[in-house]
Amino acid sequence: MRKNILILSSIALSIFIASMFLLRDSRELQGMNIVSPEMTLKQIAKENNVPLKEILHILGHENRSVWEMPRNKPIKNLGIHKEAIEEALAHINEEETPVRDILKYVLWVIMLGFILLVVLKRDNIRKIRTILLLFVVAVFGVFLGATPNPMESVVKTFKLLNNMEGGTVGVLISLLIFTLFSLLGAKLFCSWGCHLGALQESLFNIPVFKRKYSWKVPFALSISIRVFIFGAFVMLLFGFGLGVIHGIKNYVVYHHVNFFKIFNFHDIAKITLLSLPLFIAASFFVFRPFCQFICPLGLYSWVLENFAVNKITIDPDKCTQCQQCVEVCPTEAMKGILNKRRKYFLPDCWSCGKCIEQCPTKAIAYK
Repeated sequence: MRKNILILSSIALSIFIASMFLLRDSRELQGMNIVSPEMTLKQIAKENNVPLKEILHILGHENRSVWEMPRNKPIKNLGIHKEAIEEALAHINEEETPVRDILKYVLWVIMLGFILLVVLKRDNIRKIRTILLLFVVAVFGVFLGATPNPMESVVKTFKLLNNMEGGTVGVLISLLIFTLFSLLGAKLFCSWGCHLGALQESLFNIPVFKRKYSWKVPFALSISIRVFIFGAFVMLLFGFGLGVIHGIKNYVVYHHVNFFKIFNFHDIAKITLLSLPLFIAASFFVFRPFCQFICPLGLYSWVLENFAVNKITIDPDKCTQCQQCVEVCPTEAMKGILNKRRKYFLPDCWSCGKCIEQCPTKAIAYK
């Protein structure tokens, strides 16, 4: 208990310090943007203090040819309308809302502290979890919007390395905070704080086709797909490997599968919009499909699970090997933990607490 309170206090202090940098480095509002048809792309980027590649990336959502356009000619000679540039800058400014970001981080600390210190110590975890997941969707998703979110904290870090993202301080702070959350407890944030994960699990909890609860995605399959997508993202972003072969660079794969934009629907990519029915349908029948197959923070936090302060543990003196925890676990996590075939890089555990509640001998704890 004392250890977790100390860690939570340290994270809260980190957020307080980070908030001062976020507020100091926040960009000017959209109304202050400087754009005219006579300006070049380079001039627009410089005058508005944003990376040129960030503007091109947003314009490139509709037309990839902008990457080949001269950067030193007036935009009126390139066929780029002033309104398109203003919309791109508005999108960038919308992402830079430090007050909202700080509010989200603070609420996440409070909620994860409550989960860790209270909920995961109780016997009726599942009922509380159902309510809290809906709360997370409503507050962190519908009310506070898509960003900041765990997926973009990873994606924007790599875009930053490729000079496609401004707001260096905000990006690094976001990654640091989600890293600390993941180290606090094995996928504790992914399980209890992520608004997209909560939405998927809430859909999965609707009791249609009850046999779905007995089927689990093979971990070898889910981790292979996640690694493949992440590898494709890195290669096509920096233009090496497959990117060199196909002449592709500055291409952000995750932009086209960013289902967090459900909560900022006006900003959703076309491919994401077209695949939305499939995403919703899959969520009814598969436990957190986006988290298991796509999310880059899910991949990152899987690595961090090995170093997490809190995780599922089994008391061998109390365990009777009844396998009830394995049956109720929504993934292959408990199977890996119980079998003890290896100590590290086990299947993803979402810290949902079902195994704790199900265990008849109280042999399982989260510590």
